[in-house]
Amino acid sequence: MANALVMNDANMHLERTQIANELKTLLLNFDNSMNDISYKRGFYIYGSPGSGKTKFVLDAIREIGYDVIKYDAGDVRNKNLIDTITSSNIASQNVLQMMEKKKKRIVILMDEIDGMNNGDKGGINALIKLIRQKKTKKQKLESCTKNPIICVGNYSIDKKLKELMKVCNTFELKLPTQNQIHTLFTHNIQPYNHINQREQQVILNYIQGDLRKLEFVTKLLLNKPGLINMDKLNIIFKRKSVNEDAKKTTQQLINNQYKLEDHARIMNETDRTIISLLWHENIVDVLEQQPKERSFPLYLQLLNNICYADYIDRITFQSQIWQFNEMSSLIKTFYNNKLYHEYFDKKPKFNPVEVRFTKVLTKYSTEYNNMMFLINLCQNLDLDKKDVLAMFQELRIFKGNDFYEKNEILNSVEKMFQDTNITKLDIKRMYRFLDKNVKKDALVDELDE
Repeated sequence: MANALVMNDANMHLERTQIANELKTLLLNFDNSMNDISYKRGFYIYGSPGSGKTKFVLDAIREIGYDVIKYDAGDVRNKNLIDTITSSNIASQNVLQMMEKKKKRIVILMDEIDGMNNGDKGGINALIKLIRQKKTKKQKLESCTKNPIICVGNYSIDKKLKELMKVCNTFELKLPTQNQIHTLFTHNIQPYNHINQREQQVILNYIQGDLRKLEFVTKLLLNKPGLINMDKLNIIFKRKSVNEDAKKTTQQLINNQYKLEDHARIMNETDRTIISLLWHENIVDVLEQQPKERSFPLYLQLLNNICYADYIDRITFQSQIWQFNEMSSLIKTFYNNKLYHEYFDKKPKFNPVEVRFTKVLTKYSTEYNNMMFLINLCQNLDLDKKDVLAMFQELRIFKGNDFYEKNEILNSVEKMFQDTNITKLDIKRMYRFLDKNVKKDALVDELDE
């Protein structure tokens, strides 16, 4: 009971009452504006892990008497799923409650939205199109939703998530401070007031503003207060090492020299590939500030190491020998970083407004994107892959080799595909793909035969 009281009392002590009231007001007013296609239908709640974002949203929805359909990282949230939550596929009110002559609006909650942006981008793109305000003629033809959609995520600097935030009402939930956690304890948990100040400080240092840890410590204080002494606190309450964002880690690597044994501590296993790409992309910014006669030989050596590690990556992916993954990361980042820091006596501080994201795409990523593009074309046209390729090559024969560079002809071809989702951009992309990956003359000869 006391644990529930701590969490329910959190908004007041964590200074979130105003945000909660704004969110509830917008949700309550949604009925009046849901038919207005220029109205924002999305809400984006973001903050640090453990700041209580999901519980905050669920409590706000519950307080105004709305029902919720929740999707999280355990669900497959691709384009097909997003298509099922349009106004033509999902009701705006709970049907079961309508049988009792009660109106209970449905809110859709997309939790852990960051995970939705990994891998196939089709889901996040479809979500942005569904939520955004319809301003242009083309946008007005898009599907919309009559249910408010709330997205919950961490601090993220990903391009697609920034696009999503632009089309939503955004709210930031800051991580609770030590003083705020201390106030929550003193007002609601009596056993906390009976332990000494040093033990209280150990508990606060362990929690680090994480409300999930607050819940755990509350249960411990209420059920096993005898465990709270310095000897046991030092054993049980170990502070977690915070894994920084990939861009922050890249900045730290460029500015500081680390030992090889720090590799596992500095970066997650899942971030190794992206950090090596980011390091390669941004190291040139500090190298260009050095004399060219010194920086060029070093950069050539760094590139040789990266090429060798990429060769190892190819073997890793093709043969699924994942033990090589760590070795490749050590060569690309830590070994190259060691060479850079030992080569120059004076190094400029790398402190950009934003660490530049890599423009390098691996061969496998490009192949995957092309494959998904072809599959979507095949589905839209209801043809197999060979027929799609042959059809676009025939178009080139009848309309001219470079017809897609001429607007009038391209517009007329686009009208041929008006019953599908194929646009001018898709047509141009298809011919870029054909020119780079298929021998044009060979296909033309086949068609002539």
